[in-house]
Amino acid sequence: MPRLRKVIIHKTVLFVTTSVEEGLMFPANSVVKAILKSAIARAQNLHPVVVSHFLFEATHAHFVLVVDNPDDVKGFIERFKTESAHAVNRLLGRKKRTVWCRGYDSPVLLTVEDVLEKIVYLYINPAKDNLEESIKEYPGLSSWEMFSKGRHTHKWAWVHRPGIPCLSGKTLSAEGYNQLAGEMIAGAWGKRQEFRVEPDAWMKCFEIEDSDERARLNKLIVEQVKAREDSYRKRRIKQGKGVIGRNRLVAQGLDIRYRPEREGRQTWCICCDKQRRKEFIDWVKRLIEQAYDVYVRWRVGDYTLPYPLGLYAPSLPKLAEPVGVW
Repeated sequence: MPRLRKVIIHKTVLFVTTSVEEGLMFPANSVVKAILKSAIARAQNLHPVVVSHFLFEATHAHFVLVVDNPDDVKGFIERFKTESAHAVNRLLGRKKRTVWCRGYDSPVLLTVEDVLEKIVYLYINPAKDNLEESIKEYPGLSSWEMFSKGRHTHKWAWVHRPGIPCLSGKTLSAEGYNQLAGEMIAGAWGKRQEFRVEPDAWMKCFEIEDSDERARLNKLIVEQVKAREDSYRKRRIKQGKGVIGRNRLVAQGLDIRYRPEREGRQTWCICCDKQRRKEFIDWVKRLIEQAYDVYVRWRVGDYTLPYPLGLYAPSLPKLAEPVGVW
C-alpha cells in the first residue's frame, strides 16, 4: 500500500507515530533510556521542533508536535530515528541494519477534542498494553513527569556512538543496566544537550490564551488518563490478568525475535467532526493536484510557479546531463 503524501502545515498539531520493523528494540532499561534521551535531544537541537507530549514503548513512539517550520518536523524525526538506530545497532553488535519502519504517520489533529483524545491515548498506552498500572509507574521514557510536575526543560547527556558498548545479545540485571548507563553518561565528558517540552503550545493553534482555560484542559487530561487507567485495571481484574510491572521492565533487554503486530490505516487528519474531516481531505487532494501541475511545469524548465505550501517539494528534475571536459 503506497504511503500518503505528507501534509505539514504551519500552526497545526500533529500526532506522530513511528514503529520498529521487528523486535523489542527500545525496552525501558537505563541504557536504552540514555540512548533515547541523547537522540531526542540531539534531534531537537538540530531541528527545533515544538514537542508538547511524547512516549516511548519498546516497539514504537508517539509525539504530539506543533508545526512552526514544516522542514523541522521532517528533520527532527529523521535525525532521531538515525541516531537511535545507530545506537541500537551498536548495542546488538551489527552494522547497517534497519531498525525503524520507513516513514512515519503524522495526521493533523483538527479540533481541541481530537488533541485531548490523542494526548490521553498517548499516556494510557502502558496501561492499555499491560505494561504498568499507570503512567506514573511506567519506567519508560515519556513526558509525563515533565508535564505533570511542570519541569519542562532537561539537560541530557550527549552519548556518542563510540561510547555505546556491544552487548552481543546479553541481558543484564536492572543494576547492570544502571551501571552501564552511568558509564555511558560519564563517557560523554559532561557534554549535555537541552531538551524541552511545551505542553501548552498546541493550545496556541486553537487560540486558547486564557491561563485558567489552559489549566482546565491540562487538569482534564490528567483526570481522563486516570479514568482510562482505572477501566483497564478493572478489565484485567475481571480477566484474571496482571501487568508486566516496573521491576521486570527495567531489567528487560533487547529482543530481536519479537514480531510486533501493526494495525490501523494511514490518514491525513483526525477529526471528530465528519464534515470538517471531509472538507480537509478534499482540500488536501486539490493541493496535491496543484502540486502535480507545478511539477509538470518544472519538468520543462518553467520554475515560475512555487511548490504549494504544506507539501514537501521533490528534487528539481534534471533537464540535461553534464558534458565531460575533454
